[in-house]
Amino acid sequence: MSRLIFHISALIIFMVANCNAFAMQEISDTDDKLIVSILIEEDDGRESSGMLDAVISQLDVTHHSISNQLEKTATSIDSFFANDSVFEQSNRSYMRVALDMVSKKHGGLGFAGDLKLKVDLPHIKKRLKLMIETDSQRDSKESLEQLPADVIQERDFFISLERRLGGKKRWDIRPALGLKINAPIDLFSRLRTFRYFALGHWLLRASSSLAWYDSRGYGANGVLEFDREINQRLTFRVTSKLEWQEEEMFRRFDQTLTLYQHINERQNIAYQIAAFADDENDWQSNRYYMRVRYRQGLYKKWMFGEIIPQLSFLKESGFHNESSITFRLEMVFGENYR
Repeated sequence: MSRLIFHISALIIFMVANCNAFAMQEISDTDDKLIVSILIEEDDGRESSGMLDAVISQLDVTHHSISNQLEKTATSIDSFFANDSVFEQSNRSYMRVALDMVSKKHGGLGFAGDLKLKVDLPHIKKRLKLMIETDSQRDSKESLEQLPADVIQERDFFISLERRLGGKKRWDIRPALGLKINAPIDLFSRLRTFRYFALGHWLLRASSSLAWYDSRGYGANGVLEFDREINQRLTFRVTSKLEWQEEEMFRRFDQTLTLYQHINERQNIAYQIAAFADDENDWQSNRYYMRVRYRQGLYKKWMFGEIIPQLSFLKESGFHNESSITFRLEMVFGENYR
């Protein structure tokens, strides 16, 4: 009897042990499956996150590449045409001298000119530039002189010291203090700012200028330039400019559309249409023009010639077209024109 009880007890203990072992095996299997499932989900999450990071990274690379190409194209165009933005943004010594001979259908022959000079001051670490400039006449045919020598005698020259603040990825800020050196002498101060923004396939250059003159008070202007590269030879630009003068409480808005055509390293063409409006005419357009600027390098990288046929439509003449043609000789000196 005792032997039977012993065998039964041993059998019960064996069965309980096996049941516990089986249960532990099930729990262990379940835990293993749960751990494997969690690891798989983590791997899937990491893979999805990695794919998203890769896509975003590729978009950043593409965006950066397009932005760099657009800025390079815009800078190349402005450099070849020696636009005012090149002078404003230059961090090195730079000089531009231009002489225009303008022939109008009903106005005879006249001359205009332009001078821009920026010089590095040696041994000064505050990024100061000495600047000598005239009010630009490159796009104006309203005040022409009878002789080339009169262009120099009749122009106002401004001399100033300009300092650069900010950097390439931020607003570039350039305060200046100077005076008009023609009689009567006129003290002035000015603040220029500009910055580039990448907008998809467009490049935006935003710039502004606020100036104060002792003789005529404050003046300001703001310019937005939108550039888009159509292909390797064509670039489209939309320019909007708003100008204000305190002395006459005068405000003017200009809108210009330009298509730049690259022919080769020495020849480029700009096709332009522009409209002008001001508050004196209740913001109705009072002047339009259409013109073509054919520009060619004449000698090395610093001498250029331009032929600019133009049709103007003025409100004061009933918007009847007035034709003119400009022959321009221009010499540019600087790091990019050697």
